[in-house]
This record gives sequence, structure tokens and C-alpha cells, in this order.
Amino acid sequence: MEHSPSEVLVVFGDEAVDKEFADWLVQSFLELNEPELMASGRSGGQLVSAVLHDLRPGRRGGLRIIKLVPARSGIETEPHNHRAALSGTVPGNENFISRHLVELDDRTSRLGDHWVMIQYPAGDGTDAMTTLAGLPARRLPALVEEIVKGVLGGWNPDPSTGTARTGDAKGNDKPLSAAQFVTQVLTVSPSRVPRLREWLEPWWGSAGDSEWFSLEGNSRVLPNPLALGEGSPLGRCQVRLALRGRAHGDLHPGNIVVPVRENTSPGQFWLVDLGQYAANALLARDPAHLLMCLIADEFLPEMAGRAREELLTALTGYDPDCAGPLVPQGLADTVTRVRRAMIDWGAGHHFNQHWRYQWYLALQACALMVAARDRYNDADRWWFFRLAAEACGAYLREAGAEEPKDTVPAVKAPGPTAAPTRGVPSREVGVLAAATPSTGTGRSDAPDVSDAASPAGTAPAPGTGDPAGFADVLAEIWDVFEPVLRQLSATPFGQVKALTVEYVDHRATDFELTLGDPQLAMPDSAGAEEGREQVLERLRQVSDPAENLRTLLLHPVRRMEVLARMQRRPVELRAFVQALGDLLHEIRRVLKGL
Repeated sequence: MEHSPSEVLVVFGDEAVDKEFADWLVQSFLELNEPELMASGRSGGQLVSAVLHDLRPGRRGGLRIIKLVPARSGIETEPHNHRAALSGTVPGNENFISRHLVELDDRTSRLGDHWVMIQYPAGDGTDAMTTLAGLPARRLPALVEEIVKGVLGGWNPDPSTGTARTGDAKGNDKPLSAAQFVTQVLTVSPSRVPRLREWLEPWWGSAGDSEWFSLEGNSRVLPNPLALGEGSPLGRCQVRLALRGRAHGDLHPGNIVVPVRENTSPGQFWLVDLGQYAANALLARDPAHLLMCLIADEFLPEMAGRAREELLTALTGYDPDCAGPLVPQGLADTVTRVRRAMIDWGAGHHFNQHWRYQWYLALQACALMVAARDRYNDADRWWFFRLAAEACGAYLREAGAEEPKDTVPAVKAPGPTAAPTRGVPSREVGVLAAATPSTGTGRSDAPDVSDAASPAGTAPAPGTGDPAGFADVLAEIWDVFEPVLRQLSATPFGQVKALTVEYVDHRATDFELTLGDPQLAMPDSAGAEEGREQVLERLRQVSDPAENLRTLLLHPVRRMEVLARMQRRPVELRAFVQALGDLLHEIRRVLKGL
């Protein structure tokens, strides 16, 4: 069907896709009004909120979420998996599916290289909605407990112990080694282990291939959580009663939608973005992954060294209570409730002892997932890697494995220290993985910043013997701004936060004052003073593009105009990224000369 340009409603911002979509609407007797592009995340699609009118007699329309997702070949599609999740009813889980999974309209269409899905908004229509990622910490313990109870008990009244379900031809009825258990949890992104090895290599060298290691200055032996081969310690342990069932597959705070109102029941939640749903998944994964994401984004950036050590001990202990006095109360309560909910569910099926051990393996795998995401700083990633090692060690102790009698490599922690580093907390800079409030839907298309290379390269270390002062300030500027630049360079405009831009502007001003202090210790090397002036000038040049970008982000009409045109990198964002890149390039040049 031919349309004039004025007849084709701009929905997704791609002229060819919009024309195909307009044709499909006509053929389906549908009419779309008031489309609004929504903030998106990283699941590979685009989200539009719109009013859908069904022109067939007796059919009702209303507000819908239109999702455009890539039609990848060779894998089960998101529409297929979403439909499978809604169709997976058995006696006892009908209530969970009807009350907690976002409903999918019965019309799904293939448009070229994409699928169009029509979803109902999350919720019952009585409350404004947001994601778990947008809630105050005080609401998390009760909500997370109910979510874990729901995805285990509400969704899975009939857990499998390894025998494949009807229609499952993936060979999941075979006995699993502990290494295979961890590997299966990591299968969604098999590149994680190589990425972690690459990240550790500068500090570990060939020791990264060892099955056991110790930290320099500490004689305690830990298993290498990346050792997952057949002959590894985990490879020699068999998992009894590997519990399987229906699972979301990517359960994190941005994929859980709840009412904004404070006094709502913790049992009011909806799961969105069901593209990774599986009917025969390892059930320990979803609760562990949700908890790891909450720790990484909501709690760990604010925790100091001793509190972090207490949290490591609590997570990997046999007792589910998180009793560390320095662990934030809300986090301690959340950890305790999650572990108790898991234990109680296992006890109800009389699988408890073997199920409890699977907590350690799921914890190891999900901690490795977070450690592989380089949007977090090295200190946080190292904490999660240590958590994976401690969880692996806890499992091996329960399995009766012996520690090595020979000497094991002593390795260094990444970076100068494993304490929290200066810089932007990951939840301030990270990609927005939440739908806009009042709509309640999942994540969509954005590059995964964990795979993004830094456009600024690597800062060379200053020459040895230089006086403390100037070089230290330059290194601190790099540590603060390089992760921001890396993420902004991989983030579409719709996911950039005004808070991030404001933070950069304020820190640039702070660094300008510090670097311009006449009392700052300067090295004797030629060109140091000139280098200081050049860096100061680059710091000053951050201010104007920061203000321009912040103004655009805070102006709803202008911002929506950019989003409606699908202009992923408007000139204001490009100028801001360029200013940060120029600053880091100058710092790199000056440090080389010291």
C-alpha cells in the first residue's frame, strides 16, 4: 500500500520500518495514535507507548507498548519466548502467570529484519508504575522477598530435578558437574570468561590458568572461579538434584515493574522483557542474579573496605542471616530474606540440603557476570571476582574437596588497591535499564557498554621518581572521567542522564581549582608548567558543552523532538563527548612527557 510521506506516522523513526508498520496496521484493522518513544535499555529493541484502536467490531483498544526487536536468526525469538512464558501454565501457577507477567497482545508481525510485539502496560491501571531500580532502598527487602518467593514457588509448583520437560530436547536430563552448572548459568554470554581472563592478565599473568591462588601477603588458598574444565575442582564434583523450572533468565531491577505508591502490597510486581525466558532453566540463577545487580548498583559503591569484607562473609556463609554490623541495614535485610525464601522453598519440596549448595554455584556464576561488566570500576569488579572465588570455595568445602598441598601462585588484585576507588558510582553513570514511570515495560535497544572500548585509550603511568602532586591529580582526573567517557561513547542519547552531565561539570570545576593551586607540587621536567596550562584549558572547555547538553536533557519538548527523529547522537552530546575526549588525550600526552 502506497502512502504519502505525510500519511506515514513517525513511530520508530526509521522511514522504511514506519512505512511497513503503517501497512501492517491497515491490514490488521488497527489504528495508532499519540506514539511516544520511551527510554530504553539493552535488550535489543525499541519501545513506543501509544494508543491502539482496534477497528474490528467488539474489540477493545487502549494504551499499549509497541516493541520493535531484531529478528535474529538461529535463536528463539523474544515473541516466542514471551508467548511461551504466558503459555506455561500448570496446576498451581496460573495465578502467578496472570498476575505477574506482562500480557502480550495476540498479534505479532515480522517486519523485515524486526518483530513487532504489542504488550499491555504493566500493572492493573490504578497506579503509576516504575521499575525496582527506581525505588528507595527502604522498599527493597519486602519486595525482593516476594519476588523471589513468586519466581520460585508461584511459578514453579512442579520443579524438575534434571529430567527434561516435555518438548525439551537440550539434553538437560544428564547429570551435571558443578563446573557445568556454573557454565550453563553463564551460557547466555559465553564471552564473559574470556573477558575476565583478559582483564586479570596484566596483574596475574600466567597465574590466571592456575586452579588455585592466594593473594599477595595472605597465605589463604582460594579456588580460581574461572577454572571450569572437566578436570578442574568443580569439574570433579557432581551436582545432585539440579533443580530446574520456569525462569525469567534476565531478572534484574530494570525488568521488574512495581507501583510508585509507597503503601502498596509487596506482592504487586510485574516481570517484563521475557526474551530470555526458559521452561527448564536452573532455578537458582534468577534470585542470585537479582541480588547481585542490586548490590552492584544500589549498595556496593557506598560501602567501604570492612563493610565489603563483612558482606563477602555473609553471602558465602551457611547461615542465611546477614549479620555484619557494618553492612547497610536494608542490604542485610534483603540478603537474609532472599536466602531464607530460597531455603524455605527447597525445604517445602524436601530438596533442601542439595538446593542450599546450589546457592553457592549460582552466586559464583552471577558474581562473575557482574565482574565481567567493565562499566563498573576495577575495585567493584574485583570484589565480585573475590565473591565468585569465595562462593566456589564454600561449595567445594561442602562437597568435601581438598585444597592443594603444593604452593599456589600469589596474585595481585587489579589496580593499586581493592578499596573503593574515586569516581562516579555506577548507578549514576550506568545505562538506564528502566522504562519510564507510569508505563511499565522492559529494556530495549542500546549497546552493551560492558563491551565498549575506551575511545581515549589507556593512560600511561607517570615516570617513576616524580614528586607527588601534579601527576597524582592528572591520574585522578583520568580515573574519574575515563569511565564516564567510555560509557557516554556507547550510550544512545535517550539513556544519558542529566545527573551524569552535572556531575562531570562539577568535578571539572573542582579539578580546575586543584590543578591551578600555586602550592601544587610540580615535577622538574621541562614542559610540566605548559602541560598544566593545557590541561586547565581543556577542563574549562568542558563547561559549555556540559551546560548545553544538560539544558537539552532537562527540556522535555526538545528532548522528545530529538528522540522522535531517532537522532541517537545529537550535536550537544557529540560536543560533550569530544570535550571529554580532548581532555583525556591531553592528560595522556602530558603524563607521557613526565
